[in-house]
Amino acid sequence: MNPSTLYFSRAGNLRKAMLFALFAAAAFALAWIEHAERVAPPPTIGLPGMEFPAPARRDDGVLGRLQVPFLLLLGSASLFYVGRFGARAVRGGVAARIESRALHLHASFGAASPIPLRDIVELIFDRADRLPGEGGGGAARIGARLRHGLYLRYRSAGDDGEVRLFDNDVEGGVDRLWRFAELLGAWRHLDARMTRETGR
Repeated sequence: MNPSTLYFSRAGNLRKAMLFALFAAAAFALAWIEHAERVAPPPTIGLPGMEFPAPARRDDGVLGRLQVPFLLLLGSASLFYVGRFGARAVRGGVAARIESRALHLHASFGAASPIPLRDIVELIFDRADRLPGEGGGGAARIGARLRHGLYLRYRSAGDDGEVRLFDNDVEGGVDRLWRFAELLGAWRHLDARMTRETGR
């Protein structure tokens, strides 16, 4: 296998797609339950020969009224990731490759491609929870401690861009991603030296 090329892991991306599908299903189910409770008429309480007034509809205030839209938004965002990881699992293909003094990334990473090696200003391979921008807490933080990632920051049109590749995104996992990071770093230093010597 070419060490300068990373391929998508079908199994890893399928697991991610299934996880986000569960998140989406849970969010939509909770939104439906919350909505049903709000529109259903309050039950009338009655005993033989006695009538009690119907309970007042609950009023949870502004935050309560935002619960359903928030859950729908969360479910929709989860569906976006189901599509992204599902497409990677079905199609497979090249996630990233080093070629012609540039890093070529799959379009689903949302990064400029190709990225000239001289434009990569920061390259970090580490445990995922230690990478820049990997905040959060709880289960997400624990999950990040169990995987490794490659963080890249690059210059693009006068601004900085970022991309992260994780071991469960690619075939070969941690070892393969680490070797790719080492090779990318070596090519980056070589490109910088060639640029200094030739001026281009």
